[in-house]
Amino acid sequence: MTPMATDYAPDEEATRLYARYKRAREAEAELKDPVREQAATDLKAGATVSQLAKLTGLTPEYFRRIARAEGVERLRPPTVGKLKPEGDPS
Repeated sequence: MTPMATDYAPDEEATRLYARYKRAREAEAELKDPVREQAATDLKAGATVSQLAKLTGLTPEYFRRIARAEGVERLRPPTVGKLKPEGDPS
């Protein structure tokens, strides 16, 4: 195994890239709870998981989980998985 270099220092471009990424992660962490709260409100008001996914770039499953946790009634029955109605050919 090669020992790790202890004198590593990123070049200026790498430093900027890492700093930019760190700021983006911090902003995401700061927005996570407010976005979740707004999504819960919007789902209860009739927004679909697909609409919220398009607006945020997050997956529809993220919003499905919020909807389930908040007890939001489904707009349509499930089409896959264990919650799919028995005998449904689709």
